[in-house]
Amino acid sequence: MQTSTRSSGGIQALGSAGGGSVLPTHAGPHPDDPALPAPDPLHTLLNRCSYGMRLADWNHAVTVDYTGWLQEQLAYQALDDSALEASIAANFPRVGMTAGELLADARANSNGQKAAAELRSATLLRQLYSPRQLFETMVEFWGDHFNIATLASPESYYKNVDDREIIRVHALGNFRDMLHASARSLAMLYYLDNVSNKAAGPNENYARELMELHTLGVDGGYTEQDVAEVARCFTGWTVATVGTEPVFTFLSSRHDNGAKTVLGTVVPAGGGVGDGNQVLDLLAAHPSTAAHIAGKLCIRFIGDAPQQTAIDAVAASFTASGGDITAAMTTLLGSQEFISSYDRKLRRPQDYVLATVRNSDAQLSGNFLTSIVNRLNSLGQLPFRWPTPDGYHDAMDAWINAGAMLTRWNWAFAVAEGKAAGVVLDLAALSGTANTPASLVDRLSDRLLHRPLLATDRDSLVQFAANGGATDRLLTVAELPTRTRELVGLLLSSVYLQYR
Repeated sequence: MQTSTRSSGGIQALGSAGGGSVLPTHAGPHPDDPALPAPDPLHTLLNRCSYGMRLADWNHAVTVDYTGWLQEQLAYQALDDSALEASIAANFPRVGMTAGELLADARANSNGQKAAAELRSATLLRQLYSPRQLFETMVEFWGDHFNIATLASPESYYKNVDDREIIRVHALGNFRDMLHASARSLAMLYYLDNVSNKAAGPNENYARELMELHTLGVDGGYTEQDVAEVARCFTGWTVATVGTEPVFTFLSSRHDNGAKTVLGTVVPAGGGVGDGNQVLDLLAAHPSTAAHIAGKLCIRFIGDAPQQTAIDAVAASFTASGGDITAAMTTLLGSQEFISSYDRKLRRPQDYVLATVRNSDAQLSGNFLTSIVNRLNSLGQLPFRWPTPDGYHDAMDAWINAGAMLTRWNWAFAVAEGKAAGVVLDLAALSGTANTPASLVDRLSDRLLHRPLLATDRDSLVQFAANGGATDRLLTVAELPTRTRELVGLLLSSVYLQYR
């Protein structure tokens, strides 16, 4: 057996010159490797702000250009997703239920996880099919930022309301508004135990995560005394039932009415529910919050170690606009740091699995969602299942190991070979008129990746497709679908799609 390896680039061929086994490798470049050819900045924009590029999406983006596509996506409400939402409502009714309906449903079925399963399915369908791709990426970002695990009740069903009325309403809106709404979220009140926070026995869980995760950041300048004081401010914030509906309620009888001091600011005695509101406003406007949010956005959209210049610019926009998320994202996505950041991020499992489907324009039917959910479960990123308040991690080190890479490759080849239930490729549409090894490689790399390959990577793929013959020979009718599937598997597995 002959082995061909390379020290850089995205392809490693293991096998005979006659076309044995061919696998991608993680031993090649890591993100930000200068060996890979630079894609068009439009490619970077769509790669970071969508869950993969269907051919129609890419062609439309090329037509309207970088600025036009970004403006369309930021004005997401003008993008019609009504047919998708109607389908979700018809097939997953728990996604639209009120808190009272969800509670009654969970009790009737003795199963609070049905609502979580429907929310997960709806989320994946939106990421796969919604024309509002940037909006969906922001929904995922804020879902991680204000993470609520659906592992236990009542969070498992109240999260449906949180996702619908808080995260999705404010994902490209105003941070202060989202922070206030999150503090009143039934799912958040239960998840971080503020539902039981009272003067007679303060619970500091929400106060701590509010400052460490939601606003200031772990190094944002607060102290343990601040945690205790913030907890006092939120005493009495709980849940009560009005008629049949559980709702956020402030119980003055449980509230600590004494004066408090938070981050050096006096919260006067007798403020009632206003104590918590004052703290939320103080935190939303704090410089550390702007820096923390900007840093997380830049890590998500630029790279695991983004330039401080980018963070500072996004923080400045965030502050100047009063926490306007669209303004912050406009600055971020228009920055030179973003435009030049291609291949600096590893796709997290959810993004990668969906990108293989979208980039290949796979036809989805039957139990395709089960195939996707099972793969995401094995890769460790099933929506709404991260158990701790910090949300799914963003940096590459959280997702890369030998077992994870093998699982990714196996998924890509399952898609290519028609072995992922409900996921079917149109091989004729993918190969088009290409009928030689060289033309087939060029056609598929352009069709699946929309970016140039390193010359040595292209040569390796062409040689493999030639199967020991001439690279410009005509492929037989029997060879063409086989070679197409093999090349699709290789390209979907390569760093050209693993990184973005």
